[in-house]
Amino acid sequence: MKNLRLYQKLNALLCEKWRKFDIRGHWHHFLGTDTFTKGSKPVIRWIKGDGLDDKVTSIALAQATRIYGQQVDYCLLTQGISPARSRQVLSHADCPVEWRAVSKEDNSVLSHFLQEAECDEENFGYWWKWFPERIRPNAPEWILEGDMVLTDRPPWFEAWRTGSDVTRMSSTNEVPGVDHIFGEYSHLVDPDSTFYSGIVSLPPGAKYLDKITRVLTRHPLKVPHNGQINMSEQGVVVAALQNLRPISIPLNEFPFARAFQDNLDFGGQEPSKHVWGYHFGNAFVVHNPHVEKLQREGTIDKLGARDIIESARWLNGGHGQWGFKGWGMRENVARTIVNELGDIRERTVLEFGTSRGYLSFILAQAGAHVITVDREDRGARQNLAGLKVEVCVMSALKFLRTNKSTFEIVCVDVHGNSRRQWRRLWRKLSTRIQVGGQVVISNAELCLVPGWSHEDGVPWLHQKLLNDPNWMCTLIPDPVPGILIVKRLN
Repeated sequence: MKNLRLYQKLNALLCEKWRKFDIRGHWHHFLGTDTFTKGSKPVIRWIKGDGLDDKVTSIALAQATRIYGQQVDYCLLTQGISPARSRQVLSHADCPVEWRAVSKEDNSVLSHFLQEAECDEENFGYWWKWFPERIRPNAPEWILEGDMVLTDRPPWFEAWRTGSDVTRMSSTNEVPGVDHIFGEYSHLVDPDSTFYSGIVSLPPGAKYLDKITRVLTRHPLKVPHNGQINMSEQGVVVAALQNLRPISIPLNEFPFARAFQDNLDFGGQEPSKHVWGYHFGNAFVVHNPHVEKLQREGTIDKLGARDIIESARWLNGGHGQWGFKGWGMRENVARTIVNELGDIRERTVLEFGTSRGYLSFILAQAGAHVITVDREDRGARQNLAGLKVEVCVMSALKFLRTNKSTFEIVCVDVHGNSRRQWRRLWRKLSTRIQVGGQVVISNAELCLVPGWSHEDGVPWLHQKLLNDPNWMCTLIPDPVPGILIVKRLN
């Protein structure tokens, strides 16, 4: 028992320091190891498990990305569902969304307490919402459940977005302190509190895992614990976060739309003039008729059919501190490439410049077998899991030196398009194209865009090949920054 308490104190201390290692010494998956996590742009995140609310989460992503646009970043955390199913949920987003499949390693402190209560990973249930503690420690962050749909900006949106707001937490009209809300932790919750953990709004740097640790250290979960059916999570989280002195998000602004109730629950009040979201309670386990009703009224979005390029918007880039300046192929460029390539079913495609897997996803969905190469893995290996795509993490030149295969199609969209780069690249690449094969090169006229005059390597290559009988070049200047298609004749 003494060793256990020492162990818990040590983990709480590591949590206080925003540790980079989990309790087994491995690099922590979320803290400090990737570009997305290190950003300071505000982020909205949802947790989605193996329930019936896939449609609701898709609507949530579609509507939030339409309303907030590039003002914030977005993250979908999933647990226990396949990559293909996750991509289907993501397919209606209109802005880039970071997707992470979480496991117990993503919050090793909380995992320890659950496993001490004989709760296996498959029964973590409600607790998955807190894996990890923060997706962006230094940014404003909203933590939502997968059945919560945002329909507007709250009155305090600008304060939150700029990092000057306080902690906020959703409220319910349930009688405070009753067991079915907070489980065996009712006695730790302020008797006047009406908070519940549906949506939590956090300012930059706000931490709560240390407070959860203190609650669970002093009052361990009852053994055996099952987080899928036990409501202790609600009590622990509210007891912990009330120490941050949160401001209430009232029900008349963010009402319940419970599947088993005929009407929306505004907490016994008149609906606010500024309703900005809905919690579709029980959508995880049963069909929720409020979804279709609010769609008919035009309050929440309907999900229309999308082609393979539209359904890839969640992969399309990332701006500023998420990725690189100017990173991300424009949708009209991707559409032009697909149209120019025609029927690529069962054809082998080599792609340079994977980024998050945007073009690779589109080509694979069109039926191609893709090998995609980039010097970094920005999530592509997970994003493309289960598709006919091989992800290679290395430089283009190293791949061409080590892989002697030839290809029918090569797509190139890389950072760094100087003449020096293309002299080196073409020397190797030109020997990997089959007769009749083609190279599709993005950024063909990037040097004409103000500030990018030094990126003149593709125009240099174009001029070099114009009088070469072995090659035929076609320049497509629109859409900007242009595409050069080079076909091998003999």
